[in-house]
Amino acid sequence: MSESTRTSRAPADKRLTYQQWKRRKMLRLARNWVLFLAGCAAVVALLTGGILWLLPKVHGLLAGPKVFAASVYDGTDYVFNAADARLVLVNANLPYTAEPAPLLDTADEATGQQLEAEAAMQYRSMAAAAQADGVSLTLVAGYQDADTRQAAYEARVQTYRDKRKSEEEAARLAATIQPAANANEHGTGYAADILSADNPQQDTSFAETRAYEWLTAYAAEYGFILRYPQDRQAATGIVFEPWHWRYVGVENALAIRASGLSLEEFIALQRAD
Repeated sequence: MSESTRTSRAPADKRLTYQQWKRRKMLRLARNWVLFLAGCAAVVALLTGGILWLLPKVHGLLAGPKVFAASVYDGTDYVFNAADARLVLVNANLPYTAEPAPLLDTADEATGQQLEAEAAMQYRSMAAAAQADGVSLTLVAGYQDADTRQAAYEARVQTYRDKRKSEEEAARLAATIQPAANANEHGTGYAADILSADNPQQDTSFAETRAYEWLTAYAAEYGFILRYPQDRQAATGIVFEPWHWRYVGVENALAIRASGLSLEEFIALQRAD
């Protein structure tokens, strides 16, 4: 007998019995099933996670962007307080002379802009609420001292001089956009120029943004009103500025928004009653 024939045969005492072979086969089959089921479970978990992640996005695409809607305010319990400092009116006819600066606090950490302390606190709350709705607000201008306000006005006048306007005409046109220092409410600490990352320009295009839509719906709930509304230049003296918001306190803001009036018109109406 050859050597290869002898080594190919296992010794008799090493051979498996039928029962042992059957048991080993069953164990292998069970192991394979466990591995198969574990693999299926992993695939199902992966698919489920993907579906759960995808569902809100698909819903958002199908439903469209969230609609920002202002709450209804009837003003029944509103009480006008003429002595409320937050209602201070500043314009070309009512110059602002209250210096030095009010008590200030940082309203926007990213830009370092400050507002009057209460207004700053409310702005931070408002910005956080907007962020939760997917809207990013940026405070580009808050409190400004007299020198800063005057420099901004003179720069605006110069732009009209450069367009060959007369000195008188340049000053008149500039004042409808950038008031002179004593007619500029940024000295109160209550004025806030607000933009968004997707529209960082101070022009009327901001009125077409989601940020403006959000502010129009909810800013009053945090005490802010649109200071220079569209079609109110006759009352305010300033053209439509969708980025310029003014803190007046929550109750005042809700009442003013509900009235549809500018700050000048609202205060005049309340004082007439």
